[in-house]
Amino acid sequence: MEINIDRLNGIPIYIQIKEQIKEMVARGFLAGGDRLPPERVLADKLNVSRNRVSTAYKELENENLIFSRQGKGTFINGISGSIQNKKKSRKDKLLEIIDLALEETMELGFSLDDFLSISYIKVKERRENLQKYKVALVECSQEQISFLLDKIEFKKQISRIPVLTTEMWDKPSRVRKIFEKVEIIITTSFHLEEVSDFMGGREEKIINLSLEPRLETIVELARIKTGAGVGLVCNSPGFAREVRESLDNIDLLNNFKLEIMSGEKMTNREFLNKNDILLTSPHKYKEVKMFAGKDKKIIKFEFTPDQGSINMLKTALMNLKAV
Repeated sequence: MEINIDRLNGIPIYIQIKEQIKEMVARGFLAGGDRLPPERVLADKLNVSRNRVSTAYKELENENLIFSRQGKGTFINGISGSIQNKKKSRKDKLLEIIDLALEETMELGFSLDDFLSISYIKVKERRENLQKYKVALVECSQEQISFLLDKIEFKKQISRIPVLTTEMWDKPSRVRKIFEKVEIIITTSFHLEEVSDFMGGREEKIINLSLEPRLETIVELARIKTGAGVGLVCNSPGFAREVRESLDNIDLLNNFKLEIMSGEKMTNREFLNKNDILLTSPHKYKEVKMFAGKDKKIIKFEFTPDQGSINMLKTALMNLKAV
């Protein structure tokens, strides 16, 4: 397995490793069941820290492209197939289920029209049942809540209640009433422990969404000149903390001088002018762009749930519908 690391292109090393492994799977150079080198072996071969390889493997595992077996190693997931036809494979699996259902329908003496009518009724019932359920979404900033609410599957049918983490301690009685009446409590890995503590360690209702910065955001940040002044503009200290933690996790926090301005007030022109590059939350982007001028480099910092978390949430919602 040949991986080439370019230390001058500005792209974090772990992303280069991850993307090249994905490319090898897509091109068929790696197939289901193939064993990947141990983290330490690959790190030594590439002359990089083991942490870089470990992070790349972890993200590939979150995307269901690889899996690990303790004591045996890390392998390409044969179920996932190539990256390019991943959606096609899921569709093929669905078609197989439908074909099987059609065969059993006819064996039971029903017609194809019967199958179509009954299926329509069941889908309609499931949609109507969705309206009976409520979910709470817990985050530390209104920005992240708004963003994640837009990502939730069945968002038009299910009633969604936003809860700020500060409300758990400022208004505990109100939040407990909300948590009692919802079927699922959705939060992120940043706040899972906090929500679990508030719930007294009861996690049966909690769905944890793992968040990660969008790849495009990481690439733009990695290309910032070392030592440059970067100003982060956002609405809440919570969002700023999540950005700092994410930058630290991908070893970019020390590449530049990060200064933060958070709050609901109008963006400060002096702050915008003294920083070489501006980093903004999604909800501050338009305001910053308007005040900063055309020549200022502006990067929108966006978090997105990983696919494994989205699939887990979909499964949980489907299980609710089946109850």
